[in-house]
Amino acid sequence: MDFDDLDEVLRQTPHVFRRWADLGVVSGSEVEVVADAAEEKAAAERAAAAEKLSAERRAKLKEDAVEAPKEAPKAANGTNGASDAPSVPLWEVVGGADKGGILVRDGESTSSQQLSERLSTGAKVEQLELKGQRLHYRLKSGTGPQEGWISIALSGKDLAVLLRPHVPVLPRDTEPRCSGELAKAPVGWTPVSMPQLQEKHMQMGTGIIYKIDFPFNAELLQKMGPSWLTKAFHTAGSMPKDNKVKTLKNIKEYIGGGNCSKLVFDVEYEQPAPDLHTELFAKIPFPLAGNTLSDRMASSVMQSGAEIGEINAQRLLESRLPFSIPRYYFGDVSNDTSNWILITERIPFGKQDGDRKMDPAYDKMKDWELKGTVDEYYFLLTTYGARMAGMDKAEKLAPRAVMDGFFPSAAMRPKEHWGMRAESSGIGEKEFAMKIKMGVDFVGTTGKALFPAECSTASFLQKYKKILAISNAYTAEMAWWCNRNPDYIAWSHGNLNVDNVFFWRDASDKLDLGVLDWGGARTDSLGWKLWWWLYCCEYDFLNANLDALLDCFIKEYQASGGPLLERKELRWQFTLSALQQGVGLLGAVPQIYKMCKKPEFASIKDRLDPRISQNIDGKNTLRIYIGTFINICNMIKDWDIESQLDQWVKELCGNIGIAEKKVSWE
Repeated sequence: MDFDDLDEVLRQTPHVFRRWADLGVVSGSEVEVVADAAEEKAAAERAAAAEKLSAERRAKLKEDAVEAPKEAPKAANGTNGASDAPSVPLWEVVGGADKGGILVRDGESTSSQQLSERLSTGAKVEQLELKGQRLHYRLKSGTGPQEGWISIALSGKDLAVLLRPHVPVLPRDTEPRCSGELAKAPVGWTPVSMPQLQEKHMQMGTGIIYKIDFPFNAELLQKMGPSWLTKAFHTAGSMPKDNKVKTLKNIKEYIGGGNCSKLVFDVEYEQPAPDLHTELFAKIPFPLAGNTLSDRMASSVMQSGAEIGEINAQRLLESRLPFSIPRYYFGDVSNDTSNWILITERIPFGKQDGDRKMDPAYDKMKDWELKGTVDEYYFLLTTYGARMAGMDKAEKLAPRAVMDGFFPSAAMRPKEHWGMRAESSGIGEKEFAMKIKMGVDFVGTTGKALFPAECSTASFLQKYKKILAISNAYTAEMAWWCNRNPDYIAWSHGNLNVDNVFFWRDASDKLDLGVLDWGGARTDSLGWKLWWWLYCCEYDFLNANLDALLDCFIKEYQASGGPLLERKELRWQFTLSALQQGVGLLGAVPQIYKMCKKPEFASIKDRLDPRISQNIDGKNTLRIYIGTFINICNMIKDWDIESQLDQWVKELCGNIGIAEKKVSWE
């Protein structure tokens, strides 16, 4: 790259190349010559472009308002409020988690006979009588005595809380907040080391986005309380300056999914507002201890800084995406401690929300729980994902320079910086040999009952070893190949599975969706993204519908502003991405045996066995690992990947001018 080229690129995204200079990708002295002036110019261009797009957005909102005047959300029965309001008050037990539930007595008096069984935390009960702090209940769900008396609070701490009817929250114009955030300069990130994580994971740190301290667990949130929430929401522009958070209550922390811990909590405002949520949700880091120790190390060190992308997606683009996302209230991360928090509205899963009947929350690799047909859900996911990518390509989300500033594009990465070389660009030969041995044992012996019978034959296992050995050797080359053509590169969600979406049906029973969990949102290969959107669906569905799903993506991507793509190329990028995950899964075998002991597999007949299908330690990790192993092995069995890979290696080597690599899989 010569100086003139560098100058032009820096004028578009100077902060990105500062980071590249830190990594030695470009000369630091070259960067500093033009960076300061370029950053000043880029900031002005960002502000002007953001204001232009914001003006267009506001004009469109005014047009929509004329065509369809705003009304308060209506429930299905035509009332303003909850059609699911129970006729008898319902309570949820929130205390006693460390004791197996709360005490139950046979009478109103606290000196009456104590029953032998406790009422479980999370149980829901009907109110029969309420006298002061004593509740006479009948059990609706959970475990414990069918009827009895409990205390709803003790020493100022809630033991049971009233489940109030869900009231829909009015829409709010978030475009002014988003346009203001887009006009700001992007923040940088320095990778976090393991010693740094170990030393500072329990320390308070200043956020790199809003420059204020923030809580990162339930205890700190309770301690910092309403005053901190007020400051945070004002700083983020998510609550008017003339309002405050008055109370904070019902904080509950839990482990869910596979990437972080979660909190739910309730707030009240000094000035109740129909367009502010009182039921909130927060994502926070896993504890660096116990069953989440390795997860925290992976997220904070191996995937260091990934939370910035998730926070940025929500704070910057909430008003511009072609679907709903949870209302953003605050998010920040500390580069010093690696701690972070993201606060949004809490989605009312399974409830009536105005005209919307919300589906329950779904989990990965459990498509049998979907309320409608599988194709209905996955074609809708693909449609919206394609629209989002096409809008990015057409600069309808933000101008290209602005998007590339916050989400650096793979298209900006020069060919010579992908790490391609004459020798293997994957893990070392000895490490791969050890891992492929574990993978072959799991597929062909220990877990063979989970796979088609053919997958335990010598011929299949030989093919499996060969394909993954080649995929490992050409790791960098596969990544470059998938990102070599800018037409196939766009910003979009990184993991658009059914658990990262909230679905609902309208009054005519039509399915629609909103999108959650923006970790991994970035600008890179669309084939790679499609793999990560579809890898957790049932293989029979994937095998029968992949071409139709790709055609759906191609059509919607072009209709939303993207170029016309070729299905063959998109499918091959999808396949290469699957093979790269196949190599990565080899290293997951010890973790599989940690979550389900190796001898257990002798009595496991299929992946619906609860030892696999249920969440382990509150996480879906085991089910995902095993389900993906099964899907990739089925693809290798059915898709003629071996011959396609051999042909691709010849084409690749001719393209980049290297000899075919010597790859061993024996």
